[in-house]
Amino acid sequence: MQNIAEVEAPEEGMRSVTEILLDDVEYVNAGPEREIIDFVDPAGEASSQRVAGERIRVGIVDDHAMVAEGLGVLLREQRDLEIVGIAATVAEAIELVERRHPHVLLLDYRLPDGDGATAATEILRRWPSTKVVMLSAAGGDELLARSIEAGCSGFLPKDRSGREVVSAVRAAYRGESLIPTSVLVGLLDRLRRAPQGKAGDLTQREFEVLRLLAKGMSTEGISSLLFLSEHTVRNHVRNILAKLGAHSKLEAVAVAARDGIISLEDRT
Repeated sequence: MQNIAEVEAPEEGMRSVTEILLDDVEYVNAGPEREIIDFVDPAGEASSQRVAGERIRVGIVDDHAMVAEGLGVLLREQRDLEIVGIAATVAEAIELVERRHPHVLLLDYRLPDGDGATAATEILRRWPSTKVVMLSAAGGDELLARSIEAGCSGFLPKDRSGREVVSAVRAAYRGESLIPTSVLVGLLDRLRRAPQGKAGDLTQREFEVLRLLAKGMSTEGISSLLFLSEHTVRNHVRNILAKLGAHSKLEAVAVAARDGIISLEDRT
């Protein structure tokens, strides 16, 4: 079993994930078997809902120890972020979310016992409030499309800078899209078709909410702009997803754009 007893914040500035050194990570009872690394919250059991002043809870899933633990060192430097666990397989990822309830899960696409899209689908089915950001050393439209269809909040190549990773975690927590419009447009034809006839059932208010989602607005932002409660906005979003046959807000926007329901030209 691997446990991290203490992680000191490195003096170096933010670097690429793969450049972070792990000299300041101490292992206790290290053995040949990998298990979930828990960063235990001494205050008690975690909640899946963030309260005012609470740090954003982040889980990391990657079978490459240096990448996973390097991400842990990077994110622990941020006062508003808390690493609640590190896992290395699909099975461990599901256990991590069940035990530690992260707000945001950084999930590697290629894992020893499956792929990240399959893991994300199961995790979001059981814990739909979790924000999943897919990580991968490889790109490709097919991988991106699968990530969107699985319900992920976005996709992040592993060669991105530490600053971009931190920004992505915060943006995912706020409910923002992490895939640029130019990339999203290129994926439209690869996304599966929604059931026919349901898109036309969108109400005027749902259409309005959908257009704001396409601009990258969060639930809180839409609530403020339309003078609606966040609960009402979430209900509209659930109806939109059902009618478009989508698993996430990001996929709903992509499907709506592909089918000509909305335009991404003015998306910011």
